Amino acid sequence: MSDKHQVIPRTMCFVFYNDEVLMMKANATKEWDGTYDPVGGHIEKGESIIDNALKEIKEETALDVQNTKLRGVVHVSDFFGKDIMLFVTSSEAITKDVTANYEGDLEWVKIDKIDNLKIFEDVKPILKHVLTMKSDEMFFGISKFDGKDKLLSLDISLS
Repeated sequence: MSDKHQVIPRTMCFVFYNDEVLMMKANATKEWDGTYDPVGGHIEKGESIIDNALKEIKEETALDVQNTKLRGVVHVSDFFGKDIMLFVTSSEAITKDVTANYEGDLEWVKIDKIDNLKIFEDVKPILKHVLTMKSDEMFFGISKFDGKDKLLSLDISLS
């Protein structure tokens, strides 16, 4: 059996406004109905990571953002049966005026209140790295899930 596999390229986009981060509470169109996650999505063929992040943020929130940066890459295994190469970005919102979309409800959450949310287990440690890194640093990680949403392991290191 080969250890080679194909991955789905996706972005996880942290959008900040002062001491808040924008989160989306998934609705019944998702397997993870009721769970909060940052905005993001599938990277299309020929699309750059930053262009995808800007597109997904605009489509899912209607926000204009600035200072969008690639902050890290996580190789995710077996998340709901999928293998993903997750490109983590950060952006600063110009305003807090978001527009709801069909995928879920958008909510600005105080960063120090993130523990109060029903959230995927890898989001908090990834967010912590984004918040504590220098602006020119990047992180790299590997995570393993149980075939659904239970995090089995997460290893992150700075470049």
